Parts: sequence; C-alpha cells; structure tokens
Amino acid sequence: HPSPSHGMLSLGSSALRSISAAFSYAPTAVSSQPDRCDLSLVDGDVEVVFFDFDGTLTRTPGTKAAHRTKVSELTERTPMLEPRLKQLREAGIMLGIISKSTEATVSGAMQEAGLLDLIDGPVLGKAVGLEGKAGIIQDLCAEGGALAHLGDEGWRKVLLVDDDLCELVRCRDVGIQTYAAPAQGGLEECDFDEIFQDMGLQDPQVD
Repeated sequence: HPSPSHGMLSLGSSALRSISAAFSYAPTAVSSQPDRCDLSLVDGDVEVVFFDFDGTLTRTPGTKAAHRTKVSELTERTPMLEPRLKQLREAGIMLGIISKSTEATVSGAMQEAGLLDLIDGPVLGKAVGLEGKAGIIQDLCAEGGALAHLGDEGWRKVLLVDDDLCELVRCRDVGIQTYAAPAQGGLEECDFDEIFQDMGLQDPQVD
C-alpha cells in the first residue's frame, strides 16, 4: 500500500502542476491577444448583425456616459449611421443591438436619435454573463429563441460588431462572425465600407 506521505506528495505535485499551469497561462493569454484587425472575420453569409452600443454606435466606450451624451453622440452621427443601417435592412439583414447598458437606455437613445425604427431584431441590455455576448447569441439561436429560424448552429450566420476585444474573441471561438470597431470614437464610414465589401453589398449612396 502506498504510504500517506506518498499520497500527499502526489497531491502536492498535482497541485503544483495546476498552479504552474495557471501562472503560465496568464502571460500567454496576454501575449497572444489578437490585433483588432485579426478579429474582423466576415465571410459574407450573414443574416443578422448585432451592434454593440457604447463605443460602437456611439463614440464613447463603456457604460458610464450620461444618457444625454449618448443621445447627443447618436444624433451627431445619424447622418452617417442612418443610410448605412438602412442599406443593411434593404439587403434583408436583421439588425439588433446587444449592450451592457440597459435596454431602456439603448432604446431611448436610439428613439431620440430617430434610429430605432431601423432595428428590427432584438435589443438586449445588461448583456453580461460567464460566456459573454457569445453565450447570449447562442441562446437566441436555440430552439424557442428569437433567432431559432437561423437553423442548426445559426450563430454562424450572425455578425457581432463590437469594440470589446474580449467579446469578439469569445464570439470568434464559437464560430460567430466578428468585426472589430475602432478602440475609440465608434464606427466610421470606412468601417461600414469594409463590412459591406466583406458581405458582398454595395456601399450606400450617401449625399
């Protein structure tokens, strides 16, 4: 029979290996953080586009900006956003918003900016969870979910546009298509141009 000390030694070795793995994982994860451009993965077969709200549709990232700031930024950006969102809708793409801000904050700001009518898909607030937005999108695609019509592994036909690299990595890892918004300032014309090109759509005619 193995001695008690042998068992303790084995347990100690196993624990040390676990601790060593945990410490070695962290710097690897940081050093292998993908570039923003590496997270723009659109293959053209997109039926639903989810936009992040803060720092993607608005200019200011994070959820701490005052409501009036969100409305002001959206209103200022409406001449750029409206024709491009309309172009996606006219191409048969469902549009939704998934945000860590509340649904009331997002819907209220979009309504005041005159953009809410262009959003025909889910508007989801407080989008936090262990699996992030990727898990929420997968749940929407499950039987009985709002996107169940997309079929088996329907999340592969969903594109998330977000400025949060962690959210994009989670989505990429399960097969959700991704586009990385700029780190600061929100989506610009050139971002929509790239999205349209990757989806095989023509750029909207903007006066």
